[in-house]
Amino acid sequence: MAREAKKKEHESNSPWKPTRREDLEPKIRNLIKGFIKEIPSLPAHAHKLLDVVSSKESDLLEVAKVASSDPAVVTNIFKAVNSSYYGLSHRTNNLNFAIVLLGFNEVRKIAIQTNFSHALGKSWTYKGYTTRDLWEHSYMVSVCAETFGDSKDPRYSGELLTFGLLHDIGKYVLFKLAMAMQKKGIAPYKSAQASESSNILEREEAIFNINHTIVGSMLAERWNLSEKICSILEYHHYPSYWSIEAIPPEYLKDTAIICFSDLIVRRLTGEEKIPEPSKEYYKMFNAAPSSDNLITDERRIKIEEARKYIDFIQ
Repeated sequence: MAREAKKKEHESNSPWKPTRREDLEPKIRNLIKGFIKEIPSLPAHAHKLLDVVSSKESDLLEVAKVASSDPAVVTNIFKAVNSSYYGLSHRTNNLNFAIVLLGFNEVRKIAIQTNFSHALGKSWTYKGYTTRDLWEHSYMVSVCAETFGDSKDPRYSGELLTFGLLHDIGKYVLFKLAMAMQKKGIAPYKSAQASESSNILEREEAIFNINHTIVGSMLAERWNLSEKICSILEYHHYPSYWSIEAIPPEYLKDTAIICFSDLIVRRLTGEEKIPEPSKEYYKMFNAAPSSDNLITDERRIKIEEARKYIDFIQ
């Protein structure tokens, strides 16, 4: 009874509430855990590269050394730097030069996408969703999240970038699960009928009784990513449904930044909307309640540039 009262204190005004991890049915939790175990682990060099590009002490030679240990990452670095976006008069095969031109954060994005795409399998399309669409959205969210950072603290901006790139990895798991079940002729676990006005979270729960935020956090745990990453992946839609008190204080600001970055990208690209957070979250950034009030000229330009960049390097 006390737990139920506590939940009510933490609720926002949104009529529909997503399932939280502590409310999962054991059957669903075990099904997802079992499926996640079949997803390959991240290679050691992926963790090493993330550590290197996140460190203030890292230099160009160290980044190049670690990056060169993964042929797929090197290939994608050269694919990006030799694209028409950078307009080089001659193609380059110099890894050091490519990393200087791209910058640490762009190398980080390439490393994350390369390694996580490899672990999650080949590209696919499922019921209108594609891996390209998901990565494009995540890339733009990461670019937007960086703008909430401090230019004097590149490590923190890099962390926000990472959270943005990874925030929707749970969607990959759910779509892979749906395709696997379809292939075997197994009907999805359908607990309810989503309403016509439902968003992606509600539709996921109508089919699987779980949503991508929880699944993404479970996958991050499987990959031994930091507790901070696991938590922000799990909480990144909380501001749209739950009050500030529902999020651990140490993850509150970063969680709000990823939530707002997601909303901003959705607003600027015309993607389906997620409910707006309550005004207490906007107060954290001295903004009036509406994601429109967080769309600065800088963010608008950076997101548009990110869209162009993705088109060039695909």
